Amino acid sequence: MSVLTRHQMSAILLAELRQNGLGVRDLFEGRQEPLSWFFRGLAFDQSELDIMESGAIEMLHAPSALVELVVDEFALACANLGTEGVAGYLTAPPPPGEEEGEPLTGADLTFDSTVMLGFLNVDVAPPALWLQERQADRDSNERLAVRLAREAQETGAGADVVEVHIEGALDAAAGWSDAAAADVRPAGVSIHFTYDIPLEGVGDRELARIFGAGARAAFLSLEGMRRVFREG
Repeated sequence: MSVLTRHQMSAILLAELRQNGLGVRDLFEGRQEPLSWFFRGLAFDQSELDIMESGAIEMLHAPSALVELVVDEFALACANLGTEGVAGYLTAPPPPGEEEGEPLTGADLTFDSTVMLGFLNVDVAPPALWLQERQADRDSNERLAVRLAREAQETGAGADVVEVHIEGALDAAAGWSDAAAADVRPAGVSIHFTYDIPLEGVGDRELARIFGAGARAAFLSLEGMRRVFREG
């Protein structure tokens, strides 16, 4: 298995986004305690991003996808070391009455299949202007929730988590959280996807598959967001 690095992972992610017609800007990386590293960027349709960055117009109102890769650095080290390498840091418990245990070997260890190397999160949101232009009434808000839920289900079939976020709403089935919120113009609107990255068996090919699925969902959701707001 090839050795993985955080920046190699982010490069694979950016390549998969490009292959799906998405350009990324506002790239940022950082740490979350104790051993979590993240990389995120804002993705747009590449043709629209080119227009925005060319300065041809003052502002282009287009949906965007916040793409975030979160990596457990301890799990990343384990993936690179393998069970033999990890075993070099460990010993078996000593038998009763003895002070020292025997060194473990890689054959003594297996990685738990539920341990994740990290997660890919994708949040697709409309531009603020589209929300400001909407009517603020119960029927309009309910239609928005139902259409977003439909888009999320259609594009997120391969994701481990699929959610629709609308401030003031519970979900498309339950409706709005209270009568007062039903007539408030919706805010905080997004379609969210999470893709698990397992520790066991991870490599360049598996990463490309997971990141490719996330990139396709981002692209399709950007187009779906346009349809939702065109329908009114």
